[in-house]
Amino acid sequence: MKNLTPRDFDSLKKLIKQIQTHKSAWPFMEPVDPHEAPDYYNVVKEPMDLKTIELRIAQQRYKKLSDFIGDMTKIFDNCRYYNPRESPFFKHAHALETFFVSKVKTLREKLIELK
Repeated sequence: MKNLTPRDFDSLKKLIKQIQTHKSAWPFMEPVDPHEAPDYYNVVKEPMDLKTIELRIAQQRYKKLSDFIGDMTKIFDNCRYYNPRESPFFKHAHALETFFVSKVKTLREKLIELK
């Protein structure tokens, strides 16, 4: 896959805003607070959150779309690993991931068209 261009980063900025405004995004907006989940950072070795991803987009730290997708996937995988299946957080991760997958599919098609 090709390296991301400034135009691609504009598309990623729009996408992350759409994700952040989704009704299931609230648990993933900021890094996990260790006071709320004291063992989180012992259990989850590569934490990720939407604020960190937004910053990486702004700094153009992603080289390829797959790097961005990897960070987004980390959010969902970490949540499912740490939280029980019946927890609200698990359900929010599933809902947001479903939304993300549909949006990134559209974005991937758009980036291919712009080649």
